[in-house]
Amino acid sequence: MMNWNVKALKRVIGSTLLGSTMLVGFASVATAQNPYWYDRDNRQLKRHQKQEKRDLKLHQRLEREQFGNNADLRRHQKEEMRELKRHQKHEKRGYNWRDNDRRWRY
Repeated sequence: MMNWNVKALKRVIGSTLLGSTMLVGFASVATAQNPYWYDRDNRQLKRHQKQEKRDLKLHQRLEREQFGNNADLRRHQKEEMRELKRHQKHEKRGYNWRDNDRRWRY
């Protein structure tokens, strides 16, 4: 069994503690300076909303090919677009999950 010097043991423990603290500190600073870290939910929401808009446009184009481009269809498609915008605005504002009746918060 090795006979450790108390001063050497304290120095080893202190340097280990200091090194691990610095490592954790540098990691948190690097994360805090990353602009994508805090905006990741917003980027996912934007991607999701763009895909919804693309899907609606494709759906509306197929409707026009099938039914022609009459006034009733244009009115219907405008209402679909308004509904999508309303839905996305509510999505952007956020859903309040604490409400018991599950309404959008304004």
